[in-house]
Amino acid sequence: MATTIDLDDDLSIEESRWRGRVITAAVLFLVVAFAAAAVWYFFLQDEEVAARPTEDIPVVKTTLNSTLLISGKAQTQLSSDLTFQGSGKVAAVAVKVGDVVAQGQVLASLESEDLANAVASAEAQQRSAQLRLEDLTEGSSTAEFATADQAVAGAQAALTKAENDLITLTDGATAADVAAGEQAVSAAESLLASAENALQKLQDAPSDADLATAQAAVTGAESALTAAENTVQNAGNGVDSAEASLKNSENTYCGVDLTPAFCTTASAPISNGDASILENALDGANAGLASATISLNSGYLSALNTENSAEAAVTAAENSLESAEARLSAVEEGASSEDINAAETSVASAQAGVATAAARLADIRDGATAEQRSNAEVAVLSARAALDTANARRAEAVRGPEANAIAQAQQGVRTAQLAADGARIRIKNTQIIAPFAGTVGAVNIEAGEFASLAAAEPAIVLLTPDRVELNMEVGETDYPNVKNGQGGVVLFDGIPGKPYPFTITEIGLSPIENQGVVTYPVKASLVVLPGSPNPAPGMNGRGQLTTDSKPDILVVPPRAVRTRGTEQVVDIRRNGTVEEQVVTTGITDPSNVEILSGLAEGDIVVVPSLTTAGTDDDAAEPLPGGVR
Repeated sequence: MATTIDLDDDLSIEESRWRGRVITAAVLFLVVAFAAAAVWYFFLQDEEVAARPTEDIPVVKTTLNSTLLISGKAQTQLSSDLTFQGSGKVAAVAVKVGDVVAQGQVLASLESEDLANAVASAEAQQRSAQLRLEDLTEGSSTAEFATADQAVAGAQAALTKAENDLITLTDGATAADVAAGEQAVSAAESLLASAENALQKLQDAPSDADLATAQAAVTGAESALTAAENTVQNAGNGVDSAEASLKNSENTYCGVDLTPAFCTTASAPISNGDASILENALDGANAGLASATISLNSGYLSALNTENSAEAAVTAAENSLESAEARLSAVEEGASSEDINAAETSVASAQAGVATAAARLADIRDGATAEQRSNAEVAVLSARAALDTANARRAEAVRGPEANAIAQAQQGVRTAQLAADGARIRIKNTQIIAPFAGTVGAVNIEAGEFASLAAAEPAIVLLTPDRVELNMEVGETDYPNVKNGQGGVVLFDGIPGKPYPFTITEIGLSPIENQGVVTYPVKASLVVLPGSPNPAPGMNGRGQLTTDSKPDILVVPPRAVRTRGTEQVVDIRRNGTVEEQVVTTGITDPSNVEILSGLAEGDIVVVPSLTTAGTDDDAAEPLPGGVR
């Protein structure tokens, strides 16, 4: 038969009378415990905090920096191992370890006398080739054109003369030629007669007329001198009179106006400054006195000019008298041997001129010889050749150089330049030249030894120990925050207690991967503060880089802020009581928290006092700013 299931009976459970009591007791216990915890959290805990030592700290404004801890190593900015580019005997080593050298300075050299001579020769050939090219490309100057024209004109004139001379010789002498020859003879004979008369006059004793004339000249010169001296005397008197009148007028003017300097010290003539004062006074009450003084000053200057002219006339009269007396003495003494010798020389020259003119006249009358005609023909041919040459040079000056000549000259310049460059390179290969200004770090060669390209050590090592940079690596998460120009400070393990500011100068793009960790190279320039030594290359340092900076913001110590549920609060002292204040915070650093809202500058926050549990002797030296 079918069985009927009663769900109510099957699902019912028989309960014990203690079960409900136990459950009720447990629920009551939980409620009491929760209430006790709430009372402790909201009331008793505050009492404990309040019981702890506190201190009041004002809310202030400051600059808050976001920083990044970073490590690095000191390296010189520049370092170079220098060697010769060739082999040879070392001629000189000009530096020693520690020497400071300039960029381009020769530090050492190999023997290269032949190479130096080759450089000088190649440079001379280069200059010569360049000058030849410039002469061609610049063309003829105005002066060169004028010279060419003048040469053509001269050559044409020479040819015309040569042709005329040939015609004259061929045709024989004309009546005009004979007349000209005879006239030349007559002129030469006249010169001879004059020279002979002059010689005869010198040889004869002076005549009474010559003596009388010379004496009369002396007497006239003496009279002129006496007259000039009298004029000087009169002019001097005029100057004295004019000076007295001027000074008297100055005194009169000073009676009404003491401005001019001559009122203190009388002067003649008056100064330019006093003259300006008197001219300005012509429009005032003292116009008459000023005009009189100006007029008398002009009169005094005129008197001075007259006196100077008279003195010059005396000097001239004295010179005339001296000359007349010398002439009289010469007439009385007669001609000197020098005068007679000169006259005799003039006679001999005139006689030679007569002979030459007579011979020329004879040639004209006789006609040209065969030799003269031949010489004249040769002269014509030579003159024509000279004219052709002059015309060709002028045409070249007008036409200018040919393109082929210019191209050859340009190629000559290039060839000479390559030769000079090669010579200079060869001599540079025998020198070690400083590629930058720095300090010699090592010298591994000596004068007299043989230097080879296969040497194990560089000949000279050049460094910049006074210009040290900081080489660092930053992780891929910090890389976006690092920018050129950012600053920081670094402490080197080998120089404790000495901070070195640095500035980012180079941020590498090529990643460095080491065991799965990716970093990027960063370089920074160091600043060596006064009293701090230069970090040596290779020194390890740890630094703090400022990646962001916010000036003039409100801050409180980190211990002043606590969390209350989902809010951040601080304790603030107002009117003698401590109250909670909800705040909004921003960026932080180890010493400060930025307050965005809830507080104002000057508010007093109450914070737990700091307690020191002990001293950590092994703590790392802090960087500036408190970073460890």
